[in-house]
Amino acid sequence: MRIRQARKKIETDTPPPLKATTMRNVRFQEVDLMGVVWHGRYVDYFEDGRVTLGKLYGIDYPDFFREEIKAPIVKLDIEYGHFLLPGDSFRIETSLLWTEAVRLNHIYDIKRESDGVLIARGSTVQLLVDYQHQLLMVWPDYFQKFRNDWKSGALLKKHE
Repeated sequence: MRIRQARKKIETDTPPPLKATTMRNVRFQEVDLMGVVWHGRYVDYFEDGRVTLGKLYGIDYPDFFREEIKAPIVKLDIEYGHFLLPGDSFRIETSLLWTEAVRLNHIYDIKRESDGVLIARGSTVQLLVDYQHQLLMVWPDYFQKFRNDWKSGALLKKHE
């Protein structure tokens, strides 16, 4: 019983994901010989989503450089459902999930704009390291402030 109560408390203390949407069009150079978007391009699309979300909430690459933090991807998953064709418009819906661990967990949904069909879904995990490539085991001050703002709702209010 105590475990269930503790889990419930953790769930209610978790702030909602931070979200951003990026609009794109399929370019000719993104298509393979079969006439569909090459499967490896989806990693680029995820990057587009991460950059949009980072700029929106203040955790973009220039912020990392300023704080002397690197965030290498250590895990990437992609599930393909449908395909995109040259000229298709699509949106990349990116979410950053709350975690107590010193890492960034993003999830992505790529949907065709014309019909809303889910084209691909994926996730990435980034760890934080310093400029000497040492794994950070505690959140740096910059990220701690960011997390405090997120948990208090200030980040979401700022972007409503």
